[in-house]
Amino acid sequence: MIHQVAVLGGGIAGAAAALRLAQGGLHPVWIAQNRQDAFKPGEHLSAAAIPLLKTLGSDAMLRSEVHRHAHSTYSAWGSDMLVERNAIVHLEGPPIVLDRRAFEDALTAQAVAAGAQRIEQDVGNLRVADGLWHLDAGDNQITAGFVFDATGRKAIVASKFATRFQADKLSCQYALFTSSALEDPRPVTLIEAEARGWWYMSVLADQRVIVNFYSDADLPGFDNAQLEENAHRTKAISAYLSDYGYRISDDAKRITTNSSWIAPAIGAGWVAIGDASAAFDPLSSHGMTTALWSAIHAADAFVAQDRGKMHAYAENVAKGVEQYLTALHQVYSSEKRWVDRPFWARRAGTYAKTDKVPKAENTF
Repeated sequence: MIHQVAVLGGGIAGAAAALRLAQGGLHPVWIAQNRQDAFKPGEHLSAAAIPLLKTLGSDAMLRSEVHRHAHSTYSAWGSDMLVERNAIVHLEGPPIVLDRRAFEDALTAQAVAAGAQRIEQDVGNLRVADGLWHLDAGDNQITAGFVFDATGRKAIVASKFATRFQADKLSCQYALFTSSALEDPRPVTLIEAEARGWWYMSVLADQRVIVNFYSDADLPGFDNAQLEENAHRTKAISAYLSDYGYRISDDAKRITTNSSWIAPAIGAGWVAIGDASAAFDPLSSHGMTTALWSAIHAADAFVAQDRGKMHAYAENVAKGVEQYLTALHQVYSSEKRWVDRPFWARRAGTYAKTDKVPKAENTF
């Protein structure tokens, strides 16, 4: 059997693409391993994502009690003073602090119910022959005419046929903290810069706290004890953790969070979406919104079999990357307290000097 379209990779982009293709009357085969991680970081959903979820008919899942509204975020950036960004300034409504795993599970269930054929395997090998994709997924041999690459920064399809660019080496160490205190914690999100990078802390709906430290992968990191110890050397975040009696509750983990992108984002028989097309610094809060946007627009272009729409998608990805890099440079350069330290010195010119993003050729 030859499938018209295959979606490779799970996560938000893969689920949204599989769902949108199914809503367009297709029956995509969706190849994605079921990850059983207890916790998946990346929980801050921008309010700009809400209209996209409405397009998918998925916005009702945000009303689950496992998520919470992020009515205010405080940041100490450029000075020690905490500055509040209140949700009242967002016309779309407040951002959402997600239970990321629950959100992805709900989106997956919706995609399968709509008609996506889910195969819970990773793609072990892929090749192109006679204009068709031949995909090995465990015991399954899949043949498809077109593929959506939603395999994250690995971009297992796109990286074979286009160039992947990387602007930095940002990585994240994170751990969950819990408290035995009876007092309900104030549900806040805090961002705090320091000499070696920056910290992020957010209270989840279940009152656990996620603490992230962002620095470059080639700079020294922390083991479990050091992560907690250094979190308590901050100012705002330390005060919050101490006030509510939070202590680290699991092993610290490290993941890649660099700014990287594929150019062009489309090619003969494939399109890259989500982090496979463009992966953003978590400081931007663009990741999940971009995953949804890219999945919807690429899927709509494919359903319509509209070459112009697919090229417009790739051009918009390229323009978005250029705008993002300019904005990110402005944000990082506004922190001037540690310009002589490696993390901050690297960001003084990196994003401003990035070359223009190549445009897509006529290959779709």
